Amino acid sequence: MNVDALIESGARSIASLAPALAGLENSSTELENNSRAIDRGHFTPAEEYRLGSWFARHLTARSALLETIKEITPVLNSEDIADDHTHLRGFIVGYTAACLLVRSARYLVSDFATDKLVQRKLNEAEPRFRIPRKQYTEIYRSLTSPANAWQLREAMQFVDEHRKEIEVLSDDPQLAGIIDYLHESEESVHISVSQYVKARLRYRWHSMRRRRASAVQQGFFAIAEAFGRVISELHNPWHEKLLDENIQAQINELLAPGDVIISRHHDALTNLALPGYWPHSSLYVGNAAHAQTLGVQIDADRKQRWTEPARVLEARKDGVLFRSLADTLAVDAVAIIRPKLSQSQLANALTQAISHEGKLYNFDFDFFRADRLVCTEVVYRAYDGIGSMKFDLKQRAGRLTLTAEDLLDMALDDKGFEPIAVFGTVDFPDQLVVGASCASALASSYRNA
Repeated sequence: MNVDALIESGARSIASLAPALAGLENSSTELENNSRAIDRGHFTPAEEYRLGSWFARHLTARSALLETIKEITPVLNSEDIADDHTHLRGFIVGYTAACLLVRSARYLVSDFATDKLVQRKLNEAEPRFRIPRKQYTEIYRSLTSPANAWQLREAMQFVDEHRKEIEVLSDDPQLAGIIDYLHESEESVHISVSQYVKARLRYRWHSMRRRRASAVQQGFFAIAEAFGRVISELHNPWHEKLLDENIQAQINELLAPGDVIISRHHDALTNLALPGYWPHSSLYVGNAAHAQTLGVQIDADRKQRWTEPARVLEARKDGVLFRSLADTLAVDAVAIIRPKLSQSQLANALTQAISHEGKLYNFDFDFFRADRLVCTEVVYRAYDGIGSMKFDLKQRAGRLTLTAEDLLDMALDDKGFEPIAVFGTVDFPDQLVVGASCASALASSYRNA
């Protein structure tokens, strides 16, 4: 277990998530959208879509926070780490994520969805964004859960007892910004007993009025001196990824630098804001030595970070980083598409792509902000304008976006890419399809769904 890497990853994730949550909470457009629907007594299809888009982004950020807490837990529970300073650094990452989680839930319940019409709409399943039913009630229940409240109270007591040590860590280069986010969000967990009791009673009334209680608590986390554990809805712990080592080896033989990897986790909720069967993309870059022989320009710092087994440039919640192929392929379904470019054009594209390595993830999904990128934006900023390659961004919920399935459409429609392989489709659930059958198998996985 690389403790420093886990703490750094958690800190980078929070640095991406905190501004996105602030943007969601400054949602005047969405509040006006709700107000129009409330005055009318129902949502129009367009208003319903905008609400679903906002809620998908909210749930995506929430899931990423829960995942951040889950990933930092081994650092705090490990008996092999005797250094209290290391435990404290990990605790700050987890506690800050928890405070942001509570703040986002409190905004949803207390400010955003105060009307029954909005609450009912948020409790509906939204297949376009893969949102399960009863998500509003699940969040409400988690927010007012006595178990969660008790564990947070223990965490708050620990923070109060160690406030001086925590403030000293403001000089830690990894945690300086995180301490600021902690200060901004910590107030959300400091409520009086009477305020909590009132909130719990309001939830019970909501639950009875809806005539259904949450079946599974969305998140349970214990944060104390050594932190605790997280049980969240993000992943089924007994689910084994369908793409096994044999299939991974076959894909490894097929891949060439510049290939785009489109993937899917059957059990993950971290890409809710991206509609479709195929939600995620990454860029295969190979190893640094091979890339240089192709003519890719690599600066010394990036070359040092781009070491074996890092072969993929991928944007996740902790940012745009070089990752191992095995890590990227720990999924249930995958498709490979290849750009139709000359070697010199490919070298230019990869040079552009790796210039974005190290940037944070963009949970606002704003394609015109260059300092933070979403997963498909890595591909977009690598290839757009190279040769005849052109991407048509599409309006979704008032934003110009590019989804992973838009990239697949380009390959199937012979617009700069070609399909190479696909695994995990309904027709071929355990077979890697290549060659002449690849295009039809890929198309059937999402175009006829």
